[in-house]
Amino acid sequence: MVKTYNELMTEARETIPELTPEDVHDRQGNGDGAVLLDVREKDEVRQGYIEGAVSIPRGFLEIQVEGALSDKNRPVIVYCAGGVRSL
Repeated sequence: MVKTYNELMTEARETIPELTPEDVHDRQGNGDGAVLLDVREKDEVRQGYIEGAVSIPRGFLEIQVEGALSDKNRPVIVYCAGGVRSL
């Protein structure tokens, strides 16, 4: 049976942990080595971003991620504007 968009998103949200800004701040402070990945468009990034984050717009993610995040053992925290692209 083919799943709807809403079903896929619900399933992903149940599988992928979502973090609050405070969670991200705490993880950065405890030195877990997580890399922040901003998947917003360039015009959104120009409005503001988290210092030190790697910026790869969602539309280019599959093409550019290996070159930008070469250490496959580091945890990755992905963020966007509303939580859909980062999911």
